[in-house]
Amino acid sequence: MGGEMKKTEESEEAARLRFGRLLRKLRGQAGLSQQEIAALATVSQSLVSDLELGKKGTRRDPVVRLDRALTARGVLVDAWDAAFSGTGMTAYFREAAEAEQTAVKIRDYSHGLVPGLIQVEDYARVIGELSKPEASTEVIDQIVKARKHRQQILSRPHPPTLTVLLDEVVLLRRFRDRQVMVSQIDHLLDLSYRPRTTIQIVPIATEGHAGLGGSFTLMEVPDSGTFAYVESQETGVSLKQAEVVASYDRIFGDLRSAALPVPASRTRMEEIRGSIT
Repeated sequence: MGGEMKKTEESEEAARLRFGRLLRKLRGQAGLSQQEIAALATVSQSLVSDLELGKKGTRRDPVVRLDRALTARGVLVDAWDAAFSGTGMTAYFREAAEAEQTAVKIRDYSHGLVPGLIQVEDYARVIGELSKPEASTEVIDQIVKARKHRQQILSRPHPPTLTVLLDEVVLLRRFRDRQVMVSQIDHLLDLSYRPRTTIQIVPIATEGHAGLGGSFTLMEVPDSGTFAYVESQETGVSLKQAEVVASYDRIFGDLRSAALPVPASRTRMEEIRGSIT
């Protein structure tokens, strides 16, 4: 119990430090002093200082005012929500969720499930229920809410560049309610026509491709570089070592070469959708 509490405390401290760095960066970009931003946001200078140093947390309302004063277009609020709102987000995913909010490029290869960033609500709910069969309806609702919150970045005026490579087997999976996969594929098709979003299918017939080791995500974050996030059933880890990231970068490049072109990927998704009975 004591070890778990210590890990939670360390995770909270790390989240505060990351939030502080983001606030300091946004303030620097705006060319404002701590005193000036405090006055504009009607908060104390000491609060701004403590937040930037990661000494303490705060409620959401001051963050909303700081975001508005910095003309951050929701970036600061979204980072706070991802780190501190407690909307059904696992602790190990917290850093990756925060990075999503400021990433300029996201590349995702999925070997088992549609990535959370592009799941429809019914799909997210079914996956939550299957992975946590003992969870209450309230817990599942929180998980779905967290997924929907993360997806808001795709509706921004300047969303990150998103490239998703889906192993074909992901789309061939069936659920008790056939409509779940129908709705999910419809959503993928809609997303594939959005600017800055690319969805490609890695055919199941591809021989021994590099993605058999499992799913992973590459995120490029300003001033922080690119890191890889790898998740298993019960845990996840952010990998930042240059040689490890370079390895995942090469794997993603190989997988993209093996994937169907965008038009052919759409055709294959439409064929799979039409075969669902």
